[in-house]
Amino acid sequence: MLDEIIANKRKEIETLKTFPGRRSKPVLNFRESLKTKPIIAEVKKASPTLGDINTAADPVMQAKTYERLGAGAVSVLCDEKYFKGSLNDLASVAQEVHIPVLCKDFIIDEKQITNAYTAGADCVLLMASVLNKDEMLYLSKKARVLGLEVLFEVHSLEEIEAVLACEPKLLGVNNRNLKTLEINMGYGAHMLDILNGDYMKVAESGMKKPMDVAMMRGAGADAFLIGSGLMSSDRLDELFSEMMAAACS
Repeated sequence: MLDEIIANKRKEIETLKTFPGRRSKPVLNFRESLKTKPIIAEVKKASPTLGDINTAADPVMQAKTYERLGAGAVSVLCDEKYFKGSLNDLASVAQEVHIPVLCKDFIIDEKQITNAYTAGADCVLLMASVLNKDEMLYLSKKARVLGLEVLFEVHSLEEIEAVLACEPKLLGVNNRNLKTLEINMGYGAHMLDILNGDYMKVAESGMKKPMDVAMMRGAGADAFLIGSGLMSSDRLDELFSEMMAAACS
């Protein structure tokens, strides 16, 4: 599935158009916001593993709800084919919320970073599962020149060395193996526990209950990226409050 997604992304980039200007929106401090409000709440309508999650959700309304509930940042899925998101969704959200916004996409080309910036993103995701060290160094430099934060994502210990070469300030540990699409919370917790450096550690994927957040917190996570668990909830306010309590404990 990952190979299929990246192959499709390369085709998209061949005809990728420049996104309109940022409209004077300042770049917000992503890490600083997470220090006191450690949940990155995600706008995620669908995924390859779960299918449709909440396709009727309005991205702006969902993001504003997250902000009202106390999220430190909002993540917006920008892949259209597999996640039913778009850069337009990100731009709309970035104009309406007052907390930082993460561009969540499979970034493999600098044009995607430029478009994320002009659409209003404050942070971009770079994944060690799809980029080698040189690519990550190049793309992270491009992002930082624009003033954007970079959330570097790893799934395995084998990917750590390449990411550390980029001097990360935000290091995400994905509990999902993107090659098999399986979630292993225990392995993610193990990685969080042994990683130690001058960076904020972000737990990603699979957290659907407060006890999941508590588990990652106990393993050393400083922040938590939560998507489908929030998007599929019919008691969002209550669940978010419980998860935030676990994240801050």
